[in-house]
Amino acid sequence: MNDIIKQIKEIERLFLDNAQALTEDEFEPEDYEEYLTIEGATEEELQAFERQFQIQLPEDFKTLYRYKNGSGFLCLLWPHEDMDCGYRLLPLREMREQKSHFQNENRQMTEFSEIIDNEQLQRLDERIKPYLFCERWFPFAEYAGSLYLMFDYNPSEKGQMGQVICYVHDPDFIVYVARDLAEVLTLTKTALEEFA
Repeated sequence: MNDIIKQIKEIERLFLDNAQALTEDEFEPEDYEEYLTIEGATEEELQAFERQFQIQLPEDFKTLYRYKNGSGFLCLLWPHEDMDCGYRLLPLREMREQKSHFQNENRQMTEFSEIIDNEQLQRLDERIKPYLFCERWFPFAEYAGSLYLMFDYNPSEKGQMGQVICYVHDPDFIVYVARDLAEVLTLTKTALEEFA
């Protein structure tokens, strides 16, 4: 079995074992049953997405999405400052919809001086270019409609193509998360193990 699928199956087990404590709403067995019905994306769907946006999706992402096209109740966990956020993986259809109105233009952070000052700019991770919005960023997971994990296809010289970054709202900023989706899965598994 592929390492990515092994990881996600372990995350499924850990999440299910601790679902009541991890979810804000009362966890119902139907939530898991609904998750089990989520099918994987087809090769045609993945290729169509790549053609539409002229990108090569990361292999770990494609492996995961062949297994499940989105995540329903199952979350990726990434602690940001004082929050432990559970990010819902978006189905390819929702990723497409997001790109039609979010991260669909290039806007530098300096254009938003009313919310991002020089001190904040100095804190920007050197692997990320100083954009707040970028056509080459692809949201693939969301939390509460205000935080988005994104693949970065326009990293700085010190970054890595396809690295995972996060758009944080209020205050708006971009934060480095991980070198790839596999590392995000490892962070999720570790967080769940520590929670258990």
